[in-house]
Amino acid sequence: MDVKAAEPSKAPVKNKRKNQRDLEPGVRAVAKFARVSTRRAREVAALVRGKQVEEAMAILKFTPRKAAAIIAKVIKSAMANAEENHGIRDVTRLKVGVLRIEMGPPMKRFTPRAYGRASLIRKPTTHIKVVLQEETEVK
Repeated sequence: MDVKAAEPSKAPVKNKRKNQRDLEPGVRAVAKFARVSTRRAREVAALVRGKQVEEAMAILKFTPRKAAAIIAKVIKSAMANAEENHGIRDVTRLKVGVLRIEMGPPMKRFTPRAYGRASLIRKPTTHIKVVLQEETEVK
């Protein structure tokens, strides 16, 4: 009776974040702990996801939301990263490939109430991740 030893399978990847970065090729920029509601930021993100960079910046410029200015700042940072770190001179070819809005930890504050009590106020924070990709890379 021949019994073969079980071949060791590939060990699971410990760093999940590193793997996720590899799945999203392109130029990235991240803003963490932005003081805006995640729900409101997602509404603005839906307007520019998949658009060309210049078109996205024009849309955000005329969107009267707090989140629009923050997302525009992150896209602008990603454009600067494309020029400086990746050597892409023509940033007009880039599109907003990934625009992920994730919930951050809430800032907890207290407000005084009657009879010496205090109530908790939760101020939401948001993590905004932008990955700019060239037109051929966008799925």
